[in-house]
Amino acid sequence: MPRKKKKTITIQSDETKVLIGLILLVIGIGLILAPFTKTEAVLFEKVCNIFGYAAVAWGLFSFVFSLTFLSKNKSFKSPRLIIGLLLFSTVISTLLSYWADTAEDPATSGGIFGNSLHTFFENMTGRVFELILIVVFLIISFSLISGTSMTKIVEFIDNTFKKGEGRKRIKLEGLLERKIDEQKKLLDDKSVDDIKIENIEDKEEQVEVKQEPVVPIQQKDPNLFESNLETDETKAPDGPKFPSWTYPSIEPLQDPQKQPQDAAEYKQKAKVIEQTLKSFGIQARVVEISVGPTVARFALSLSIGTKVSKVRNLSNDLAVALKSKTSKVRIEAPIPGTNYVGIEVPNPKPNFVYLKEMARSLKADMDEYELPMILGKDITGKVVINDLVDIPHLLIAGATGTGKSVGMNSILAGLLLTKTPDEVRFIMVDPKMGIELAPYDGIPHLLNPVIKDMELVVNALQWVIEEMRKRYRMLQQEHVKKITDYNKKLGYPAMPYIVIVVDEVAELMLSSGADVEDKIKSIAQMGRAAGVHLILATQKPTVNVITGIIKSNIQGRMAFSVATAMDSRVIIDQMGAETLIGKGDMLYVDATTPKPVRIQCTYTSGEDTEEVVKQIKEQITEEEVNYSEELQDAIENPSGTPGAPGSAGGREPEFVDALKIVVAEQKASASYLQRRLRIGYNKAARIMEELEEAGAIGPQDGSKPRKVLVTSLDQVLGSNSQTAQE
Repeated sequence: MPRKKKKTITIQSDETKVLIGLILLVIGIGLILAPFTKTEAVLFEKVCNIFGYAAVAWGLFSFVFSLTFLSKNKSFKSPRLIIGLLLFSTVISTLLSYWADTAEDPATSGGIFGNSLHTFFENMTGRVFELILIVVFLIISFSLISGTSMTKIVEFIDNTFKKGEGRKRIKLEGLLERKIDEQKKLLDDKSVDDIKIENIEDKEEQVEVKQEPVVPIQQKDPNLFESNLETDETKAPDGPKFPSWTYPSIEPLQDPQKQPQDAAEYKQKAKVIEQTLKSFGIQARVVEISVGPTVARFALSLSIGTKVSKVRNLSNDLAVALKSKTSKVRIEAPIPGTNYVGIEVPNPKPNFVYLKEMARSLKADMDEYELPMILGKDITGKVVINDLVDIPHLLIAGATGTGKSVGMNSILAGLLLTKTPDEVRFIMVDPKMGIELAPYDGIPHLLNPVIKDMELVVNALQWVIEEMRKRYRMLQQEHVKKITDYNKKLGYPAMPYIVIVVDEVAELMLSSGADVEDKIKSIAQMGRAAGVHLILATQKPTVNVITGIIKSNIQGRMAFSVATAMDSRVIIDQMGAETLIGKGDMLYVDATTPKPVRIQCTYTSGEDTEEVVKQIKEQITEEEVNYSEELQDAIENPSGTPGAPGSAGGREPEFVDALKIVVAEQKASASYLQRRLRIGYNKAARIMEELEEAGAIGPQDGSKPRKVLVTSLDQVLGSNSQTAQE
């Protein structure tokens, strides 16, 4: 049989570690006893001559160092602790020698080792600075040994010597104990009956709103600005087209339906929450309950030392204990502006938010908003109405049936209730064959009938981009930076806001892809100053629909309930929307909110929408519905499309005149033709493409001007040139 190979003993062997540990342990004990038994043995006398009374500190260092080999406790194996004890022993040797200041009897001071260090530092720095160094190194060694940060040590020293009334001395341990005692007293003494419940009786505020027609606005003299505008394309209208517009009345809208809330039931739930957390070893007390429309928030005060993550991980356990109907409990930690943790639980008797009550609040303060955006009520019952101009674009996403379309209709209703057709115009896109947005067809606020064909949307977005450029030229001519300043300078809404509403952007992205994405990006980046705003909705919150480019340019997000946490991250860049209960429950975030705000979205029924639209249509005739001819032309006959309206061969009637100008001046650009022929930019761009197709001018080369390739009309028109000239 082969012999077993003997195991080689190395420095890492357990036997070697134990042996080294025992040797260090004996040395440590000997060093600690040496100053007290130096007369009993020569060895102890020699040790005292070398280390003096500092041998006790060195013995402590050797004793703790031995435990790194003998003990499995990781706290004794910390390099920070070993270095701290080593530094402490060295400083004690120096300090004892500094204090005795004698070399005749080293055993009474720090020994030969300590005297050597003292002599070295004294010669190098002097006695005063040596003492300062000793104190500093003592503080550092204490920090290393105890694990206390230097900042806390400095604060402790500062508080100890701080002068004040009675020169108070603060003990950190006593302060911590006092805080813990106060916390325990709060948790023990506070009864469930003492909990403050907010909004338990949410009475609807009755705000009287007077229905008054809009007073005709004093029109600015057109001669003051006509001279600055070179073409009809950038000329402002003569005045408001609807000077006597009457805002729709809110009285016929559906009245809110309120269910009474039981305070005792909420207090019972608070007790269940406390008992559930206590069973998991978490001491907490519910200090406040905020009853929102459909969700109640229980504010928890946690005991000192409790990790918030422990409470977060118990959301499912709390849902079971509270018998939540939706099995969803959201935990908000912390509640903004407080040191409490919020437990958000669905109300047993939800009270939905109706358009009528929100419109009543809006009409009381309608002058404060340029484009009021009705959202709903937050978890404390506070009315939330934001301004779309400040956002300035909005993305609405969530699963099917969670309230996206209702929320979008609420926003549109808020705008229609407070804005005239002179102030805001809409471009609506509904890929669901017009089912959702069909009621709005025929109102004067629309620039075009609701677009149902996805192939035409790209043309409409391109027209919006051209319209933005035109508006920027108009702003530049009036020397203003934004639409509000422009309208204020002219004295009436000469440049209305344009709100583009897309009910299902996923259909656009899947059918047109990059083309649509680029146009949405351009509108989102440039639209704010020109008064163009986007409202996009989708029930498919995936990365190929809500791309990174779209998200980076659209700050306003409304996230309704989704199936997974991944969908929530796509919409609002964090989890949370998967815990919503549906039926209008949403998380709202924009650039002004540090974290998502939970809001119960406004419920706008189909009857309410029809009532608002009905009141609007009753004020006008079919002839007064002023759709944009330019937009319709751009949608049906986009730039460069064969067969566009014009002369024979699909050319514009102004083609020959444009060719004459190009040949005579030997330069060509859309803006130049626009000024010379006094036509719109879209038509000028089409003529430029026709000239390129005819070989009169070269292709566009970046920012360089186009090259003129002909010197006479004959080269393009042939035998018809003479007739054309005549």
